[in-house]
Amino acid sequence: MVIGEVIKKHRLAKNITQEEMANALNITPQAVSRWETGISYPDVAMIPHISKYLDVSADKLLGCENIVKSTPEEPLNQSQIDSIFDYIPGKVGKTKKVLVVDDSDFMRRMLKDILSKEGHEIYETKDGKECLDFLENEEVDICILDIAMPVMDGIETLEVIREKYPKLKIIMLSAKCTEDNVRRTLELGTDGFVAKPFAAGSIIERMC
Repeated sequence: MVIGEVIKKHRLAKNITQEEMANALNITPQAVSRWETGISYPDVAMIPHISKYLDVSADKLLGCENIVKSTPEEPLNQSQIDSIFDYIPGKVGKTKKVLVVDDSDFMRRMLKDILSKEGHEIYETKDGKECLDFLENEEVDICILDIAMPVMDGIETLEVIREKYPKLKIIMLSAKCTEDNVRRTLELGTDGFVAKPFAAGSIIERMC
């Protein structure tokens, strides 16, 4: 279920009109309508406000809830992940060619919107196999890689990329941010890990 469908489902369950929701979020009713029909999607900064207003978790809005609940481990927050990676923020560098690999249409569109505004050139694939096929023919600077995907998951894809393209920068972006997963991706050679749901700056800062 895409984010617009989740918003509509919970809005109707609470007997809230599009106008009432729009007024509460200080947006237009047309914006709510476009979300729910899939014409557009909320800005990442709106997710916490929508989550609070509809009393639904951000994970559920982004389709991550089942992923997080499938593991007995508690997910790490971004600060905990950064400490594992010894992350130090760098200066924003030149624009780059970026491959976004995620089975969620919404997530790919959101990342494309965020990163294209920074001047980066964005390409998209929806699973690990498509990612590897793409890399056979195209050269990119950075790969943003989800973990939970059909056909070929992000861990398997990471292993192959590191073997075939050792210089390619890889940033994991996933709700499966347990300590075991984070440390495993680090051992396999990923350059960074951002937890879903995420702030736009968390991705942009790691493009350096």
